[in-house]
Amino acid sequence: MKKLLMLVVINIIVSCHSNVQRHKRSELFHTIVQAYIEYRNSEREFNREENILTISANTSENTEDAFGLDIGFVNPKLLYGVNYTKVYLIDGYRLIIDESLNKSEILKKSFKETKFENLNLAVKHIDYSVKNWYLIFNDDYEIIGIPAPYQKSEVIKKLLMKKNVKFRNL
Repeated sequence: MKKLLMLVVINIIVSCHSNVQRHKRSELFHTIVQAYIEYRNSEREFNREENILTISANTSENTEDAFGLDIGFVNPKLLYGVNYTKVYLIDGYRLIIDESLNKSEILKKSFKETKFENLNLAVKHIDYSVKNWYLIFNDDYEIIGIPAPYQKSEVIKKLLMKKNVKFRNL
């Protein structure tokens, strides 16, 4: 009987720890997107009606046991062929998660879902210059690199550190 009770207690503790870790990851991505919005709006205000946020996560090609996070504003009139099934809302901006990349699933619980709409409004693919953030994470969800925009990496790091985002060897 004591062994059974001990197994139940251990199972509850492990389950609670797992839920806490998932919640922390969810908050992490939400915090990073809010920091990106703050950073970009400090340069010029992005109209919430005319712009949306795109975010995606993918296994890092250059760093073992790591994944990259790509965040950016885009006007839906320039958006073509992005694979997404839900629209989310953050700070009044619509956000979509590009589901074609292999780690994007980890982002879905970080944002509040809103009414779906087709935001792929471009008729064909258009190349344009954007100011995305590209962040590299390790398996412990610590940032280990900021490859883009490289010239602003220290500014981005300071902004995220103020928001208690964890870094490793950067």
